[in-house]
Parts: sequence; C-alpha cells; structure tokens
Amino acid sequence: MAFLLDDILLAPIKLPIAGFNWILRQVQTMANEELLNDQPWKERLIELQMMLEIGDISEEEYTREEAQVFAALREIRARKEEIARQMAAEEDEEEGGIGIYTGYGE
Repeated sequence: MAFLLDDILLAPIKLPIAGFNWILRQVQTMANEELLNDQPWKERLIELQMMLEIGDISEEEYTREEAQVFAALREIRARKEEIARQMAAEEDEEEGGIGIYTGYGE
C-alpha cells in the first residue's frame, strides 16, 4: 500500500523525467543508426566506379574519392567493433554477478 501511495504522489516528478529519458534514448538510437549505416558509402563507391568507367571522372579523382570512402567505412567498422566490445563487457558483468573472494581455488 505504501508503494502505491509513493507512486501516486511522486508521479508528477517521475513521469517527466521518464519521458525525457525516453526521448534521449530515441535520439541516441537514431544517432547510432546514422553513424553505423555504411550503405550510403557503399553506394558512393559503386557510383564512383560507374563514373570512372564512363569517363566522368579521372583516375586521380577516383583514387582520391575512393580513399575517402574507404576511410569512412573503416571508421564505421571501428565504431561497430567498439560497440560490440562494450556490449560483450556489459554481458560479462551481468553474468558474473557479485562474488565473494575466499582465497581458495583459482
């Protein structure tokens, strides 16, 4: 009964905070999707190859643009690997739980 009363009395404070946290999580999700989306860069690479084949750009321009595309793809890959490492570390922490060191065994 006391918990229900607390929830009712604190609702005007808790609800705006919960809503704000939800908005921040949505913004973070959208930003991650944008930062981790490599499809536009892959499409740009195909576009550059087609432009080179039909003669719209020179070999030098292609090489310069291609280097930028590959740099962007490497950055995206590094971000994905970092996120995967962080998620794996969080899972390990959750699975490990709280342990008591007894000094026995290794």
